[in-house]
Formats: sequence, structure tokens, C-alpha cells
Amino acid sequence: MITADDFGFGLATSMGIIHAHLYGPVDRTSIMVVTGDHVKSSVQLLDGAPGLELGLHLVFTDVGACALSATSASALVDSQRRFLGIQNLYFRCMSGKVDSSATFDEICAQAELFLRLIGRPPTHVDGHHHAHQFPVIRQAMLRAIREGILPRVTRRTVEAPGMLKSVASCRTARFVLNALGQAASVDFRRERIDFNDHFFGVLNDYDLAEENPWEQYLAALPPDGIAEWMVHPGFYDESLIGRDSYIHQRILELAALTGPSITAQSVTASARCTPNHGAFFARINATGIGHGHRTNRRLAFVQRQESNRSTTF
Repeated sequence: MITADDFGFGLATSMGIIHAHLYGPVDRTSIMVVTGDHVKSSVQLLDGAPGLELGLHLVFTDVGACALSATSASALVDSQRRFLGIQNLYFRCMSGKVDSSATFDEICAQAELFLRLIGRPPTHVDGHHHAHQFPVIRQAMLRAIREGILPRVTRRTVEAPGMLKSVASCRTARFVLNALGQAASVDFRRERIDFNDHFFGVLNDYDLAEENPWEQYLAALPPDGIAEWMVHPGFYDESLIGRDSYIHQRILELAALTGPSITAQSVTASARCTPNHGAFFARINATGIGHGHRTNRRLAFVQRQESNRSTTF
């Protein structure tokens, strides 16, 4: 399954995700609902992509927006009710400072807003910066799943065996994500939650200079198991300035995903249904990845996006 994170972050980001679905391999997206007018304008795009699976992207880290229900007393947000940076949040969760009831209430508020915006429940749930796996937050999420508020399908950030060694990119960050995912897996298994066997998609700028930024990951995938390929495509989105550092990189991901090196023919997916509720999963077959990418086409795409930049960027 190829999941584009951050739908609703900004309108141009959401447009890029729709483009990667219609003209590339993306089949799922995870929606932020706390971003106010950004998500409200973005959901209007979904009419043009009826086949795109829609999940909830729980937000507990800073995206330039306020919490829906949490207050500073919960230790989830600051005095202006804005979400915290990822490191600050993680240490608060690890130290037991975060209020579990307030966390559950915030999750419920985000799930309720998703239902109002989309008109149906999410197909899956994950978290911005993977914070749904943090202690306290994951327990609150699991409570919401038990109570039927969230679907029984989530993400764990555990890579395939040997991938951390064979793929050099972002090893420190990926080591942390693997450890976080392994810890979360214990709770997910106990609760019989459906989740992916393997995960990949963390990129650096060197990867994004390549024709296929994910080539090493795809080559390291085992032949069996359910893999979630995380991507962050987007058109140039000026609204992300000051809210996110991953802006230009989204353009490069979109160009790669919709280029001839990565197509529906070169990345095949086979459906697999779980016995519990028939959720759709896909197993990525990494064989046959092409190398016929036309560099001039990709550069032209990026240059068109660069021309949309504001002079303040």
C-alpha cells in the first residue's frame, strides 16, 4: 500500500496527493483535520478521486494549528493550545507528564471532525511524525479503537529485516522509528490491530536527487509480507512556510512518483484481506522497476513548480 501523508496540510499539498493518485501509484492518503481552512478547502478535491482510500492522520506535533480540545493542562500543547515540537512531545510522553484522558478526548475530537468533513469513517489511522506510536498517545488511540471510534487498521514503523543495514539513508532517524514501531507492535498485537509487516519511505536530499528515490528500499523488500510505502508528494505550497520544513522535497517526490520510472506497471500490488474486517492491503512487488526515467521531463516539472515560489520564500 502506498500512502501519501499530510492531506489537508495545505491546498497545494493536497492537490499534489490527488495528482499522485490519478497519475501515479498512490492508493491511500492520511488526512489532517486540525488545519482549519486548509483541510476544508482540500476535501473539495476528493470528489475527483473516488478510488483514494482516506485515513485519519492524528496530529499531536506542531503544524501551525491549535488542538481541537486539549489545553495546556494536558501537557499536550503550549499556553496558546498549539501542538509541541516532536522532541518536546516525546519527552513529555516518556516522562508520564501527558494526561491520558485529555489525549483520548483530543483523538475523539479529531475523529469526529474527520467524520463531519468526509462523511464516513476513516479506513485507517496513523499519526503525523508517527506520534500515534508514542507512549500515552498509542494507549489513548487503542482505547478509541476498542470503543469503535477509530478503525482497527494502523501503521507501525518497522522496516523489513536487513533494510536498516542495506539502505544508508537517514539511518539514525530510521533506527529510532524502528525502535518506536517495535515497542508499539507489542500493544497492537495484544489488541489484535491490523498493521503492516514492513514500512519504508524516509528520504534525504541525496535520495531525492535520484531518478527513483526509493530504489534502494524497493530492492531490499522481501518477497512476502505487507509493506507500507510512505510518500509525501505535493505541488509547491507557500502555506507550509513557517509550518513545515519539507516543502521543496514534496515537489521532487511528486515528480518521481508520476515519472516513467515508477508506474502502475512497474509497481504491482496484490490485494489481501484480513480475516477480521476485510480491510484492503497491498503487497508491493519490487521486481521490474524501470530505469528509463527521462531526466529532462522531471526537471521541467520541478522548474514549473519553482516558478510558483513566492519572493518571500
